[in-house]
Amino acid sequence: MRRLGGIAAALWALGGVSLLLLFAAVRLGRRGIETVQAGLGPVEWTGLILLVLLFVVGEGWGALQRKWVPRVVERAVALRRGGPLHFRILAPLYGMSLIGGCARSLARAWAGTFSIVVAVLIVRTFPDPWRGIVDLAVASALVWGVAAIVAAGGKAFTERREAGAA
Repeated sequence: MRRLGGIAAALWALGGVSLLLLFAAVRLGRRGIETVQAGLGPVEWTGLILLVLLFVVGEGWGALQRKWVPRVVERAVALRRGGPLHFRILAPLYGMSLIGGCARSLARAWAGTFSIVVAVLIVRTFPDPWRGIVDLAVASALVWGVAAIVAAGGKAFTERREAGAA
């Protein structure tokens, strides 16, 4: 029974974080698609293409897939092995390092969250179509991040199962 609780907590960590990112990607992506449907000029198309590439490579692959996702998966695997009940209940927050870490990692996670909030507030002031263009670029990076969580989480669970069977 304890093993099932650990698996459920790990899945809740990965699934909760993925749903959070996916919700944001859908909301931002919808706005970005509406912007594209309203029509873009050559400068705006160039900006859209460049920003999508920049965000997917820099944020999606560089920041999320290479740095942040491995930490989320590592913390989900830790929940699978055990841990306090409140960390299991709040597994997505634990996975994102917003609770249950050392002071330095908590400060880093909360500072990152704060910087995202500030960036959102700044982007909201952008005139159309640039707000929609940035929103679509961010949504693209978030979708990349969700895919990275699914891939890395699936790999971590598969490796753990194979190691246990050997």
